[in-house]
Amino acid sequence: MPFDLAKGTGTWKGSKRSDNYGEIMAKMGIPADVQAMMKDAEFPIEITVSGNTFTSKATMLGKTSENTFTLGQECEETDPTGNKRKVTYSIEGDTLVSVHPNHDGKGLEVRQTRRWLDDKTLRTEYKCGDLEGWTEMQKI
Repeated sequence: MPFDLAKGTGTWKGSKRSDNYGEIMAKMGIPADVQAMMKDAEFPIEITVSGNTFTSKATMLGKTSENTFTLGQECEETDPTGNKRKVTYSIEGDTLVSVHPNHDGKGLEVRQTRRWLDDKTLRTEYKCGDLEGWTEMQKI
């Protein structure tokens, strides 16, 4: 069954993460103090889908970002901190894959693979340069 983008609409909270999750976030440029705030935060996300295009509106730590992506095409993404980067999303079987070819502006490739474990649990696997890890989010 293909990945259902629309199922992502709702409020999410992190539930589990790999032991090296903090190291991965640091490599992606997320400072330790922001990681600590994100640990127990809830993230409202709205996703709208039209054909191969989807829009994601997310609020994290009081900041909202809205981005529109077309599957298979490189698009620009702005994160809640205002950082902009290129990303390509694709659906590979039952996963949604995003690839940031130059996440940090210095050539760091970040690949995220998202998979539904059930209707309320989303697992994201990270490959950030030479590091690999995962996190799970619960819809609340």
